[in-house]
Amino acid sequence: MENKTTYHEIDFLLPTQRFNISFSYITQKGLPFVREYVLRLIHLAPMTKSHVATFFGFSRKEVDEAIMDLIDRGELTLSNNERLMLTEKSSGYFSEIGESPRLSLLRDSGTCLSFDLATFSCLGKDIASDKWKLGISIRVDDENASKSEALVEKHFQRQFQEILHKGFLSKSLVQDEKDSLSVYTVNSVNRLRQMPFRMTVKFKVDQDGRNVERDDFEALNNSDFVHERITFELSRLSRPDNTIEIAKAMLDVGDSDTLKLFDSKTNCINFKYWEDLKRLEENSQLKRTTFLGPIYSSENWGILQQSLAPILVSRIEKKADTGHELFVWLAPSDPVWSKSSRLSSSLSDFLLKASTKNKHLYTPRLYLPVAGQEDLRSARQWRHELEPNLDVAHGLIEGFLGGNVEILLFEGELVVVVYHMSLPASFPVSFPIGFVSIDKDIVATVSRLMKKYIEGNSGFDRPNDCGPISSFGRSDA
Repeated sequence: MENKTTYHEIDFLLPTQRFNISFSYITQKGLPFVREYVLRLIHLAPMTKSHVATFFGFSRKEVDEAIMDLIDRGELTLSNNERLMLTEKSSGYFSEIGESPRLSLLRDSGTCLSFDLATFSCLGKDIASDKWKLGISIRVDDENASKSEALVEKHFQRQFQEILHKGFLSKSLVQDEKDSLSVYTVNSVNRLRQMPFRMTVKFKVDQDGRNVERDDFEALNNSDFVHERITFELSRLSRPDNTIEIAKAMLDVGDSDTLKLFDSKTNCINFKYWEDLKRLEENSQLKRTTFLGPIYSSENWGILQQSLAPILVSRIEKKADTGHELFVWLAPSDPVWSKSSRLSSSLSDFLLKASTKNKHLYTPRLYLPVAGQEDLRSARQWRHELEPNLDVAHGLIEGFLGGNVEILLFEGELVVVVYHMSLPASFPVSFPIGFVSIDKDIVATVSRLMKKYIEGNSGFDRPNDCGPISSFGRSDA
């Protein structure tokens, strides 16, 4: 079994449109047993009623009822020599001698379906309505959007059997599993609206610490083009190698363990040392847990909550008010940080746990990287990405530990340090690796570093803390 480890999760937003499709289809229904086999018998050669009765073992009454029913339906007729023959209508049920007859009916129907604008794969009718935020948008040809109705008409017909098989169409279309359906014509295709289709991509390494090929997308008929567009977007967002800056940040933090995880020759993670470190942490009193990936991933957020839970319980039980202490989340300047819907749920949890019904436990503060108080573009982008969780967000001039390190610091209690390593020769996206610690010395060291930067200045009358993001661009006059 392949041993792969996820080191990053990023959401990509694929342009998608929803359509109202009206179409006509042909259904070829099977016939009831007696009706089918009488027609199949006479299809082989004209014969008398007595021949039919003998073949099926029918009584005279039974054969009369069966034959008269088929004559009334216009499917049998009597020749001049009193032999039963197929009519022109029933002859059309057969294409070859000996096959089962199929009754073709033309019917009308309609449906609402969504198609992506890159591969025009049908995504069904129940995809969630999403927003263009917390993800990387995939660019497609403008012509795909402008001519989408005509393109969807063709792709609906090509994919009809697959769409039917996936259960995307009304159940009333197929009431018998033996029915065979095909599109006769598409009467109209009307575009309703455009939205993103969110696809979570897991970036993985193998047991040797090397990046592995991304998985295909099950929802798409062809993943190649989308992978090409993802590669293009990641290349556009790529940053230079920051190994030296990361090593310096680790020294500033007093972290001698994390750097050892990487092989200096290959820049790949050493999973043997990783396993040894994990075992050491689990079986000792190091008060530290090392992890791979963004802190807001489901697994890593769970690791944080395990360390945070007893701290919050202790504060709830104390009579004294402890809510004035800051719990700071300082974001890095990594272009793929926040490109996941997981950030929204983790940030909401970060704010929600700040208080109970009866007690304030901590004061949350989120610092987001900006170029300065005049950086309205970044402020607008952060407002778009993180609303409605912006009440506690401040802008912070980029540069803390080179912009490569993410910190969550609960004053005097706990710290999370995440290094966002950029190794473009080895990995297509940043490689987040970090730890959660309740060691008082580590907490104090990181606290001093962070406070010094936040309370410092980047120039004359340019404090690093630029104030609430919500106030950017607003005049006091």
